Amino acid sequence: MDLSLIRRNLFSTDEDIVIQSLRDLSSAGDLSDVQSMLSLLKHASSSVKITASQSLLMLIKENLITCFNELDLTVKQKLGIVLQSMDPLIIDELKKDLFCEREDRRLRAVQILGLLQNNPRVKPILSKLVTDRDAKVRATAINLLGRFIGKNDHDLILPSLNDSDNRVRANTVEALECTGNKRLVPILLRFRKDPVNRIRGNAIKALYNLGFTEAEEDLMEMLNLESEFMKASALWVVTQIRIRKARFEDASASYLLAESEMIRNNAFKALNALDTPRSKGFLKYLSLPEDLFFKS
Repeated sequence: MDLSLIRRNLFSTDEDIVIQSLRDLSSAGDLSDVQSMLSLLKHASSSVKITASQSLLMLIKENLITCFNELDLTVKQKLGIVLQSMDPLIIDELKKDLFCEREDRRLRAVQILGLLQNNPRVKPILSKLVTDRDAKVRATAINLLGRFIGKNDHDLILPSLNDSDNRVRANTVEALECTGNKRLVPILLRFRKDPVNRIRGNAIKALYNLGFTEAEEDLMEMLNLESEFMKASALWVVTQIRIRKARFEDASASYLLAESEMIRNNAFKALNALDTPRSKGFLKYLSLPEDLFFKS
């Protein structure tokens, strides 16, 4: 297939040639073809416009499914805007992948749903997927629901706090925080001592942001645990809730000299996020060149 010729034929005066070129690009084209195909949505021929819309949808969908993790966020957001303009075709097309047998396509289709932020049909679909057989799909659906659910939508995901998968439970805690519903604090309290670092960190962050100030003590306790993963997650929480108090500055600074690169990196990020004269001083005088940690 000669893609150069196909691309030239998009601007042919022969309507049938244009339509065939659009169909060819829908399966063989790439994202560089989007702009040219978009221009044909305003073509004088209704047949060309319909084919351009269908072909553009297929091209964007397939490229997102194939390259989702490699694409820049801004690019994905722009493609999402284009897809949103093709509703209801895009939802009907994605449903074919959401409920197909290939788990990789199903997961990518869920991620594409997350780009359609103004589509009222997305939330009901995600709500159904939180009980999917695939833990990755459940975790991704719950993560995305956090962007769509309102203050009183917590019943959609509360059962997922008891999911068998750690990622699902961690994402559920985070999604419940997104509701901004302070009545959820008693439900989340049981996770502030969770043995899984990500769940525990998310719970402390959620509790603090929902007004439970005692979460400060839980964070200090987490910072002092032996587990490297617990320390790293606690430092991540510091970057998120930015409690500008000396004890958090001191605790974060003490890990600038840790043996673990993961902990050192998170300590650096925590002090940067706190952005106080004290934290800046620690960064200036305690940050050491990376190669000092690897001398034999």
